[in-house]
Amino acid sequence: MTIRTRPLAALTLTAALALTACGSDSQADEGAGAGGETVSITDAQGRTVEVPADPGVVVTTDWSVARTLSDLGVEVDAVPVSNTALPEDLSEYDGGDIPTVGTVKEPDYEAINELEPDLIIIGSRTGTPEVLAEMEKISPVVLDMSVRFEEPGEQLPMTEERVVQLGSIFGKETEAQALMDDLATQVEEIGTEAADGGETALFVQVSGGTASAYGPGSRFGIVYDAFGYADTGAPVDEEGSHGQEISQEFFTEFNPGVLLVLDRAAAIGSDEAPALEVLNNDLVNTTDAATNDKIHVVDGFSWYIANAAPSSIQQMIDDVRATL
Repeated sequence: MTIRTRPLAALTLTAALALTACGSDSQADEGAGAGGETVSITDAQGRTVEVPADPGVVVTTDWSVARTLSDLGVEVDAVPVSNTALPEDLSEYDGGDIPTVGTVKEPDYEAINELEPDLIIIGSRTGTPEVLAEMEKISPVVLDMSVRFEEPGEQLPMTEERVVQLGSIFGKETEAQALMDDLATQVEEIGTEAADGGETALFVQVSGGTASAYGPGSRFGIVYDAFGYADTGAPVDEEGSHGQEISQEFFTEFNPGVLLVLDRAAAIGSDEAPALEVLNNDLVNTTDAATNDKIHVVDGFSWYIANAAPSSIQQMIDDVRATL
C-alpha cells in the first residue's frame, strides 16, 4: 500500500490541508518508521483495538472509510463494488486495478482472506457483530468505523471522531482534524445564512416512483439541525431509515421554500425514472421551491452511500449552498 498526498479536486478541503502541509511529511515519515508501534482505537462496537501504526495491507468494506482515507492521501488495497461511477476524487478505485471485496452489504470473505490484510475496516451496512465475527477469522485487527447517531446533532461530532481516529492510524491526525475544523466553520456559516433567510425546507427521497419525506429528527435531519433550514411543520414519521411515503398533495399542503431531493435509484445504480421526472407534476410545480427554482437534487453518493467522510460533508455543504 502506498501513502500519498494529492490534490482534492473541487474541494475547499485543500485549504485546510495547506494549513498543516508543513508538518504532514514528518508525520507520515514518523508513521512509516514506527515499526511495532500501535494506535489504540475504540470502535463503533465499543471494542478497544490495538492497530499497527501505518499498517501494510488495508481492506475496507465501507465507502465512507475509503473516502476519508482518500481525503488524507491514503490509498487502501481493496474496496467494495460500486454499482455506479464513483466521484472524481475516488477515480483510482473505478478502473478495476484495485481489488473489490463484495458489496457494501455482503462482503466477499474469501477475496478478503486472499489479500492477507493487516487491517480490515468495516462500517455502515457491514458494521454488524456478525460481519465482525467473520472478519476476525481472517485478521486479528478489525475495526468497525460506523458513524451511528440517535440525534442529528450527533452526526458531525461522530464523523469528526471517526475521521480523526482513521487519521491517527496513518500519522495524519493533524490533517484530519484540520479538515474537520474547516468543515465545521463552513457548516456554521451556511447554517446561519439559511436560518437568517427564514425559508422552510423539505428533504425528499425518490425511489421506485414514489417520494418519501424526512423530518428534523431523521437520518437527514442535518438539513435542519446543522444547515439551518426551518421545518415545514409537516407531521413526518421519523422512525426508520426510509422516511415517510407522501402523496403529491403533500407538497402543496406544506409548500416548502426549498426542496432537497435524493434520487435513490441513481445512487444505487437502479434503472428507474429520474427523481425530477417523478416530481414533475402540477402539484409540486406550484410550490415556492419550484417557483423560485429551489428544487435541488443532492449528490447521492455523499448523502446516501458515504455520508461520513470529509469530502461527503463538503458536498453536502455545497448542495445546501446551491439553494441559498
